[in-house]
Amino acid sequence: MRGPGLALAALLVAVLACGGRTAEKAAQDGELLVTNKSENTLSFIDLATGEELARVATGPNPHEVATTPDGQLAFVANYGSNSLTVVDVRDREVQGTVELGEYSRPHGIVVTKDGSSVWVTTEGSRHLVEVDVASRQVKRAVETGQDVTHMVTLVEAKHKAYTANIRSGNVTAIDTERGVVIKQIETGAGAEGIATTPDERYVLVTNRAAGTLSVIDTDGDSLVHSMEIGGFPIRVEVTPDGERALISQAEAATLLEVSVGDWTVGRALAVGRMPVGIEIRPDGQVAYVANTMDDVLTVVDLESFEQLTTLSAGDEPDGMAWVSRSW
Repeated sequence: MRGPGLALAALLVAVLACGGRTAEKAAQDGELLVTNKSENTLSFIDLATGEELARVATGPNPHEVATTPDGQLAFVANYGSNSLTVVDVRDREVQGTVELGEYSRPHGIVVTKDGSSVWVTTEGSRHLVEVDVASRQVKRAVETGQDVTHMVTLVEAKHKAYTANIRSGNVTAIDTERGVVIKQIETGAGAEGIATTPDERYVLVTNRAAGTLSVIDTDGDSLVHSMEIGGFPIRVEVTPDGERALISQAEAATLLEVSVGDWTVGRALAVGRMPVGIEIRPDGQVAYVANTMDDVLTVVDLESFEQLTTLSAGDEPDGMAWVSRSW
């Protein structure tokens, strides 16, 4: 039989080992870019230490950020102006500005897999705009004709883009080769968050006022499922393995898990006040949730679905992008 001293020592070793694994899971050799929409800045957070490495000025009210596949450039949508801020990620400094001209209130933003184009929604003019990365000029714009065209996701294998239109309560399906609207798909009041599953079979939409999650089949651009989730759902992202959708519920202050395919509600985790942006690490082990009213990010272990730690951010953190340090 072991004495109390040995038992205590064994317990201490176990606790330290557990803490070490938690710290290891929370950290990775990467950085998190975070838009701080009420102070007009972009933060760079070192995920190995949790420290902010830099904070650079953007245009007015930056809401969303997207990076090129090589992690070299970040494009920030300045909702308070008709522009995108271009940031050199490695040097952590502003490299230039893309002027969008007549296309106003840019918001949702994504970069194509080949890094050649940026697609950005413009709420004010009701367009989806394509910007050439090399020239940093507007290539073309497709008018959605819908109110508050907010977020965008791509289905590149099928040459499509989908925008969530808050006030219209629907999704616009767009042919990105021809630059034309294919269809308007009714989803629910306050259609806001939107994401594509990794196999590009489904587009998922959170309808904040309706409190629902909608599922669109990308072959026929038809609504194939809708489910009540409540809590004022704002954003949705899908894990890299395609098995789970993560949803930020702004009023419920939770991160919700939904199983992709059978569409059942899984675990829920209390996070900070007014959670909006979600960023999932490429290895699928960790998610970051931006709590806009607390100015902090919740770091979530996606295996245990528990909070690992929190990270400090600027005034009203919102959109995020993860980048590696592969340069």
